[in-house]
Amino acid sequence: MLLQNINNVLIAGAHFDDSELGAGGTALKLRTMGKTVYKLTLTDNVTAYKQKNIFVDFSSSKKQSAAAAAELGMIELCDFEPVECSKLCYNTQIMQRVEQVIFDLNIDTLFTHFGTDMNQDHVEASRICVTAARHCANIFEFQSNGYILDNVFYPTYFFDISRYIDQKKKALSNYSSEHNRLNRLFETNIERNHIWGYANEVEYAEGFRCVKCLS
Repeated sequence: MLLQNINNVLIAGAHFDDSELGAGGTALKLRTMGKTVYKLTLTDNVTAYKQKNIFVDFSSSKKQSAAAAAELGMIELCDFEPVECSKLCYNTQIMQRVEQVIFDLNIDTLFTHFGTDMNQDHVEASRICVTAARHCANIFEFQSNGYILDNVFYPTYFFDISRYIDQKKKALSNYSSEHNRLNRLFETNIERNHIWGYANEVEYAEGFRCVKCLS
């Protein structure tokens, strides 16, 4: 059984709310099973998207992230020097920084972004983290946004989060409206969990693309 092979988990997102959106319910489920779950954010999340009237600052985002992570029992890694938002790019230096985190914490399971995305930070975060975690037993990818992709995100591994959906909603509610893009990103994410739950004959599920898993 896969869960027996999971002990130390790293959920790595490009932006502060990506971990909760992509794997928040799964994080709490694993925590209740006695697993150790860490949260890592690679950028400072600072956003000034004038065309969409979206402005996000680092200080408030960090506080909101701390509250959200605590709601789901994740240990947030705050000593990782973030990259400026929208300027995250794969390079050996940052990959090895993430790799060192993985070795230091004895991480066996990584959850991170789907490698084909319409958000550059997500794409680069996936490249960085999947490479850094190449020696881990389990690697899963999630889609934290709702973009239409030319290479479709098709999850084939699911975690039943029916018991944890209320806490996931509460965790997301810690973030300000600037994070809830188009005033419906969070709600749409929960709806997608409901759809994946229906497909698996449970109430709610989070879906992942499995890069590798050892059972």
